This record gives sequence, C-alpha cells and structure tokens, in this order.
Amino acid sequence: MAKKITKAAIDNLKAPESGEVSIWDSELEGFGVRCQKGGKKVYVIRYRAPDAKRTQRKMVLARCSDVPPDKARELARKEFAKIADGHDPVAEKRPQPAVAKAKLPTVEALFEGYVASMRAKSQASADEVERALLKAGNNAADALGRHKEAREVTASDIVEYVASLFDNGTRGAADKHRGYIASAFAWGITSTNDYTVKNRQNWGVTHNPATDVAKDSGAKNTRDRNLSAAEVRIVWEATDLDAGKFASQEIAACIRLLICCGQRVQETLRIDGCEIDLQNRVWNMPAHKTKGGKYPHDVPLPDQALPILRDLKMMYGDGPLFPLKKDGSEGIIDYREVGRAIKRWMGKKGVPGIERFQTRDLRRTWKSRAHDAGVDRFTRDLIQQHAMGDTGSKHYDRAVYYPQMRAAMDKWAVWLADVIDGKVVAGPWEAKIAA
Repeated sequence: MAKKITKAAIDNLKAPESGEVSIWDSELEGFGVRCQKGGKKVYVIRYRAPDAKRTQRKMVLARCSDVPPDKARELARKEFAKIADGHDPVAEKRPQPAVAKAKLPTVEALFEGYVASMRAKSQASADEVERALLKAGNNAADALGRHKEAREVTASDIVEYVASLFDNGTRGAADKHRGYIASAFAWGITSTNDYTVKNRQNWGVTHNPATDVAKDSGAKNTRDRNLSAAEVRIVWEATDLDAGKFASQEIAACIRLLICCGQRVQETLRIDGCEIDLQNRVWNMPAHKTKGGKYPHDVPLPDQALPILRDLKMMYGDGPLFPLKKDGSEGIIDYREVGRAIKRWMGKKGVPGIERFQTRDLRRTWKSRAHDAGVDRFTRDLIQQHAMGDTGSKHYDRAVYYPQMRAAMDKWAVWLADVIDGKVVAGPWEAKIAA
C-alpha cells in the first residue's frame, strides 16, 4: 500500500533479515525508498524503458541520509521527465564497452589481500580479522558492499556499519571492527605505494575513509584481573583430568600451561611437539610464531609443565599439540574455545572461592604471582616477551639472558609447587592487606 514518503516513514522502515524491503510514495507514482538487510536506505525510482516496455527498471537516486524526502521527490520528477522524452537513465549510465574504464579492486579483494599479508607475517590475529572483515554473519565486507570498488567506500558507509554494532550492544566490537577496517585501508594505501615490491597492486585507494570516523575512547576497558595464589590452586585442581571439570584434555592442558609458562594463549595453542625439549626443559618457540615475528623465543619450562607436554607429545608426536579433531579438520584449537570452556566451568553462579576471570587474565596472573615467587620485573618481561622500549634494549642490548630466565623459572616452579600443595594461600602483598 502506497503512502506519502516522509522522514518519519523512512525512520520507521525496519531492515529485513534478508533481501530488501521497499515503500512507495502515494504522491509521486514510481518514487520509493528501499532498505536492505544491513539497514542501508536509498531513494529509488521504477519505470519502464521506452525501448523495453515490458521490462521494469529501478534506479537509485540518493541515500536517505544525504537528501530529505522533498528534495528526493524533485529529483525523481526530473528523471521521470527525461523518461517521458524517450531517455533511459539506467541504460545511459552504463559504460559503453569501447570507453569502459578498468574496474579497480573491490572491498572484498582489498580485505582478502590485507588478511593474506597478515598471514604472511604470521600475525596471530589474522583469523579474527578475517572473521570480522569477511566471514562473520555481520561482516564488514557485506555491510560496505563486498563487490563495490574499495575506493568508493565512504566514512558514512563505515559509520552506518559500526553504528549497527554499537546499537546492538556490542560497543567493544564496534570500535574493534572500525579499527580493522582502518588498518585494511591503510595497508591498501601503503602497499600500493611500496616501491620495494616489483609487482605492486594498485588498490585505487588514496584516502583512508576510516580515519574520518572517530574512535570510541570508552570502548576499551583496561583489565587488571589477576588470580590470587588460592585461586590458582582452585584452577589447577579443576584442570586435573580426574576432576572431570573440563571435557577436553587439551583445553585443560592449555590452561595449566598458561599458568606454568605465562605465554600468550595463541602462542601456547600453536606449539608443535618438535619445539619441546623435555630433556633440557625448554620450549623453543620459532620466530614466526611469536607476536613480533622477528626473533625466536626460548621459554624455560617449570617442572609442572613437563608431564603436561610429555603426555601431549605421546599423543601427537612432533606435530601440533593442540590440533582440531572435529571431522578431521586441519588446524589448531581456536583460542576462543579456551575462554568458552572456562566460562562453562564457572557456570552461572560461579565457583566458590574464585571470582570470574578470562583466559588472558592467566597471563597477567603469571606476571603478578611470579613477583611473589621472587622474580624481578626485568626477567618477567623477558620471559613473557614484553617489548623493551628504551633505546639501549631496542638497538644495543644483544646479551643472552637465558641462564637468568632459567633461574627465574626455577623459582616460579618452587612457588607454584607450594601453591598446589596448599602451603601458599596468599602473596606477600595480599597477606599484608589481610593483616
């Protein structure tokens, strides 16, 4: 049923779950508004071409966010006047084969190229970025126009997309996705102008539209959750296979290794059996598996990690120690599965004696509790691969600190053993507060 198109009518037009929905104007026949799945609304006209009376055609006039209804109606009248004179606006806008310009890469191609560059550098976040930009149900490529030329994306397109995430209550995801889009376009500009590459790809992007979209400074909350000694013991006991708290032996093993070694969860899940030297008690992490991807990292193993890794090596040999086993799929366990397993264990009411925590909090716990074990800050940073920002460390210090790291991890092993045995229930600072 037709009704006059007003701002209120446009605002009340809800996005469909799939496809598109339209409303048509009662004042001017053939003038309407179309709303697609992502919520994008545009003014359209429909008409029959003079040389194709049986074929109805539609043409987009403008975005509803750019033009008020009365102005759009006037634009529609002008187009209908041209049609009455024998013109076909849609056909006339089509490029003729002889003069058609070469099509530049699409949004999809740009995002795929960016993700491929991340994988070439072994960046751990490549899978997460790929999901957000290309694969998730509400991915950026579909929202911005997967087959649109990358250079045609505007700041308004990005605002409309991230606003939909924000309005759905996922504030953190909205700002994160904005950042992913910004990084992809920045990569496109840089790679186009990279004179060190012989066969450069011209992405057609000269301006990063995401830089015109404000960052949400309140979207990121810095976490400071770290587990106490007593809480570490509760988690350790829960990850015992006999306790039956975790259905997967691999997930339980990963959680224990995070407590033992303090490394990043994605680095832990990427362990291959050939990287573990049980005799010398060291995990030889190759450069391409580290966050920076520049230098290998040798992690001294505490005594508690050895039986865990020995069991995994017996099951999987020199290959990945945390493989995907569903349907014979290749790859490793997704880091989010570890977080979900912890959440399921905690349950709705939580676990007595321990506050809720996330996977990443275990790395912060190692950093904090290793202090209680007597490990100095500098050595803790070395073990956890935390970047040294001073000039001396970045450019001049090439000393080998492994013996110092080995001694520190031995201290940690002694402290962790006491925690597991119930001899330590609080660190020095916690005990001081309690007193």
